[in-house]
Amino acid sequence: MTPLPQAARSAVDGWHPALVFLFFAAALLGCMVLANPVCLMVSFSAAGLLYGSLRGRGAWRFIVGLVAVVAVVACATPLFTTDGATVLFRWLGGRPYTAEALALGASTGLALAAMMLWFASYHLVMTSEKFTFLFGRVAPALSLLLTMTLRLVPAYRRKADALLSARACIGKGARESDSLRERVVAGATVLGHLSADALEGAVITADSLRSRGFGLAGRTHFGIFRWTVRDAVILGLLAAVAAVSVVLMGPWGFGLAYFPTVVFPAPGASAVAGLVCYGLFLTAPAVANGERRLAWRWSLSRM
Repeated sequence: MTPLPQAARSAVDGWHPALVFLFFAAALLGCMVLANPVCLMVSFSAAGLLYGSLRGRGAWRFIVGLVAVVAVVACATPLFTTDGATVLFRWLGGRPYTAEALALGASTGLALAAMMLWFASYHLVMTSEKFTFLFGRVAPALSLLLTMTLRLVPAYRRKADALLSARACIGKGARESDSLRERVVAGATVLGHLSADALEGAVITADSLRSRGFGLAGRTHFGIFRWTVRDAVILGLLAAVAAVSVVLMGPWGFGLAYFPTVVFPAPGASAVAGLVCYGLFLTAPAVANGERRLAWRWSLSRM
């Protein structure tokens, strides 16, 4: 099946960069401050839906890998934390492996996996152009540094692959039959070319920035992004839903004790309603992407 174009897959790309940044900041803040595992599961599920709507079928391998990360963190936490009243078994001469530490590890791993998913979606939506547009006026040097740092590894990986392919085509690539010394020399040669390219690229970039007046007082900024009425409506709805969820969940979303025993507060009607609002807030981008995808396919069926 032919993949849909980016305009058909992602409606979040049409949001203003400030709106995108605020949403992901709120989603990450929820992962850090909400200790209730139910809230973390909702956040992980919503982040998985958003990442799947952006990457398609290729996203599930990454999501399954994060599930394995949750399992590893959960099982490893009791190896370092011996607190807890419920001892499952003892190891290393009587060291306790407690259920409370296991629950803490599962919650920590779930929060870590949810944040990794949110960051993965953020990387796909918040491009370097949007980031520079958003923070270029406030901190131009910092925004430029972060943009160049984020593109450094993938850019030089592509250049290294191109160099390795070119050397292999002329018979100078490293082979399996080569000795360790020959492989090290070949790798050092490629690294030297990459270093020279990096230095030359830095000089070219500096000259280009200087010629364009970077850092001068009174300079103007060009941006293709405009704050629209739609962005204001979306921001108002998201802010209202987030505020309602915080008010309704109250201490249920924050109050959870693991030691000496796990104390899980019973959810009331207001807590359930707040959790539903929290889920609606987090799934809003994925729902928007799904609606855009369905609209695109419906328009194709009408042709």
